[in-house]
Amino acid sequence: MGQKIISIDREGTRPQFVHRFFANACAIALADGAAIAGSLCLANALLFWINGIPFSIKYGLLIVPLWTIVSMVARILPGWGVGVVDELRKIQSALFFMFVSLLLVSFFTQKNLTSSRIIFLSTYLFSAVSVPLFRSLMRGAIISLGSWGIPVSIYGDPESARIVVDALHAEQGLGYIPKFIFTNQLPLGHAVNGVPVLGNLRNVTHRTSVAIMALANATRHELVSTMQGPLEVYRRVIMIPDLQDAPSLWVIPRDFQGLLGLEVTKNLLNPFARILKRTIDLTLVLGTVPLWLPLMAFIYILIWLEDRKNPIFLQPRVGLNGKIFKTAKFRTMVPDAERVLEAALKNDPALRAEWEKNFKLKKDPRITKVGWFLRKTSLDEIPQLGNVLDGTMSLVGPRPLPEYHFKDLSPQVQSLRNRVRPGITGLWQVSGRSDSGNEGMEKWDPYYVRNWSIWLDVVILFRTFKAVFRASGAY
Repeated sequence: MGQKIISIDREGTRPQFVHRFFANACAIALADGAAIAGSLCLANALLFWINGIPFSIKYGLLIVPLWTIVSMVARILPGWGVGVVDELRKIQSALFFMFVSLLLVSFFTQKNLTSSRIIFLSTYLFSAVSVPLFRSLMRGAIISLGSWGIPVSIYGDPESARIVVDALHAEQGLGYIPKFIFTNQLPLGHAVNGVPVLGNLRNVTHRTSVAIMALANATRHELVSTMQGPLEVYRRVIMIPDLQDAPSLWVIPRDFQGLLGLEVTKNLLNPFARILKRTIDLTLVLGTVPLWLPLMAFIYILIWLEDRKNPIFLQPRVGLNGKIFKTAKFRTMVPDAERVLEAALKNDPALRAEWEKNFKLKKDPRITKVGWFLRKTSLDEIPQLGNVLDGTMSLVGPRPLPEYHFKDLSPQVQSLRNRVRPGITGLWQVSGRSDSGNEGMEKWDPYYVRNWSIWLDVVILFRTFKAVFRASGAY
């Protein structure tokens, strides 16, 4: 405080912010409207099939504009700065609130309650799936055109700025495009991962409306002087505390007579949430038996025809509370796999180095022809649905590891992994999968355990399908 603030450009009205906001908001509103209108059409078709009642659009004249208002109030239109998990939670909460309200209104105003209930309930269920899907598709299209989001300025030390830049580049859906960096440690013209340094911590720019402050190891005076100094000119300021290992998804700010408090919700300690997760696992697995059981039988026959050996392979893995269990997978390797591996590692130092780093090989000599396809598509893991049924695994969780690999992780990560059931898929698998190696597990497994929620599981399942279809990173 008392420091001189220097503007490096002329003060303006930031027209780009207003133009981009309305353009992105209208595009997302259009996607939402199409999703809800389509859901309403499906609901009418369902009603016609059940009761023979003709198609009607009168509800659509109310639901679509009402949803636009609700999404604006929920601050998910256009949704800049809202992470994919938080957005999904807000969308589902807002949809539930809107349709329950409409159902209550229809209860007092409609004569044919059965028809109204079928329409509203069906539209709600269809919208719960279509709205997030249509939003994702529209956002992806806008990102590909380079028209999503707004530029932001980053204030901080070089390392913190680099972390923020990497995070924003990795999650473009947030809509925050790193444009400038302000730091006292780097000269003008220097770039951090392609983002130029525009000035020091006393400078401001009127070319961005949002600023992100990430000052590691800063004193209270430095934080306050930066907040009450240069950051005063920005429309929105985001503070990133030096708490990188703390939970980040379910943090609520609290005011204690002028003191800032951060309330952290630990969902894993909630027994009802854990019961809900287990219930969803069983419901999804049992409900999809007609889909995966015939596929499993077909793959079983394919593997057996290749070498006439047992297609199922049982492996000991570290599970919940550190207990060892056996996970089932389709065999993707030759019967004498250990001998083949030992011979290959002995004759190829580069191959041995790759194995010792990740305990995986991109060109593994043990894998069969059918095995390559199964691994690339992750179909080799279908038998693990049996592990989900017997309670040793979950659909989503940290990847089950053998003891030698588990012990290679840090003690802190081992402790966190022991709190949850391992999963068929997880954050590590959808964040690069095998390409991310042990470093990926050290990063994403703790993040999952600390930030676990049903919504996070839903996002991971959705991203798993995308990763499998693209066959990215699996070997």
